[in-house]
Amino acid sequence: MKLKSSLIALSLLGLSQGVWATDLLQAWQAAATFDAQISAARNAQIAGQEKATQGQALLLPKITLSGNTAYSQTDYHPGRGPLTDTSANGQTYGYSLSAAQPIYRAEAFAAADQLKKQTDLANVQFRQAEQDLILRVAKTYFELLAAQEKVQLVQAQKQAVGEQLAFAKKSFEVGVATITDTDEAQASYDSILAAEIVAQNDLAVKSSAFSLLTGLNDSQLATIGDRVQPQPPVPNDLASWLQKAQNSSLSNTGQQLALDIASREIDKYKAVSAPTLDLVASYGNDWTGSGLSRSGGTDQTSSGAIKLQLSIPIYTGGDRSSKLREAAAKKAQQSDTVEATRRDVEQATKQAFLGVNAGAAQIRALQQVLKSSESLLASSKLGREVGVRTTIDVLNAEQKYYATRYDLIVARYTYLYARLLLAASAGELAEKDLIAVNEWLLK
Repeated sequence: MKLKSSLIALSLLGLSQGVWATDLLQAWQAAATFDAQISAARNAQIAGQEKATQGQALLLPKITLSGNTAYSQTDYHPGRGPLTDTSANGQTYGYSLSAAQPIYRAEAFAAADQLKKQTDLANVQFRQAEQDLILRVAKTYFELLAAQEKVQLVQAQKQAVGEQLAFAKKSFEVGVATITDTDEAQASYDSILAAEIVAQNDLAVKSSAFSLLTGLNDSQLATIGDRVQPQPPVPNDLASWLQKAQNSSLSNTGQQLALDIASREIDKYKAVSAPTLDLVASYGNDWTGSGLSRSGGTDQTSSGAIKLQLSIPIYTGGDRSSKLREAAAKKAQQSDTVEATRRDVEQATKQAFLGVNAGAAQIRALQQVLKSSESLLASSKLGREVGVRTTIDVLNAEQKYYATRYDLIVARYTYLYARLLLAASAGELAEKDLIAVNEWLLK
């Protein structure tokens, strides 16, 4: 009866706190504006957007306006003959406007495509950071809840074992029990005191991690309770999830884009030896002061031209060949990375899929174990009262009951987290998945 009263009190406490509790969705929303990692990823994406613009600029005309002014003095001293020394000085100034439009530049075409793919990669990396934030918040949130409930269960167990210790001492005093029962109860109680210290320390660590991630305190968080009704993944077919992961995993997509970028690097260096053709137009004016002009006044000269400019690289000193070999090696390296990532994603998908199914089965099994443990505890207490069980039997039954209760709590959190991991491995993890998990929380 006392055990049931304690459990009812703990449940009512959780319900009363849940009325004002911060839930998982609110924690994620807070982290989205507080977390430094997601902020850095957002700025990286903004920077990455500029790559595409830079690529477009490589194919657009370049216009240059330049001006000049100079003061000149010329002295002439003839070596022989009737000529006399002369001296002239004056100012010259002018300006020129030129424009060059690339017509054929293979290197620029490859570089522009490469920069566009770098923008695509920046977008994928930000989406990965968004998914990572959901997973980090969920993991931190569930770990904190587990730590909080661990403390509550240890304290409830301490109270229950304390009652057994008092009962054992009283029974020994009246001669109906041995000192062994008292010693066992005392040892169990001391062990729980040590476990409480560990649980409180772990709670402090998990609380700090949650605050650093979200900027929130942990005083009132929505808990799961007994509302989780485990279900298998939809579809409940590993091959379907593996196909999703192969096609849509952000890790795979990002690494494939990196491979494309490495390929364009090879194209760039191959194109270094290719001819280039530009359309170039120019116009300018120059003025020569009276001291230097032929007319004795200020002379003006205007010039303009439109031309096709063809350039053919002949020899680059070996630089192009070396960079081409380097780019080829880096592409081969990235190709291996793509395959390694594909295998990692496949393994992670399998693990998450099996984790959801195993988690659902484990929850159902532990629910049955909890019922059995509760019955065993009740029968052990009754058996002690009639003399067929000892205090040691009761203590063992209590230990099993509270251990099973904690295992069930952890199994529920692990199951929900595995569902999020499975969605992430398939590249589908988004706010909707967090909302679905959040609906299981007591608010």
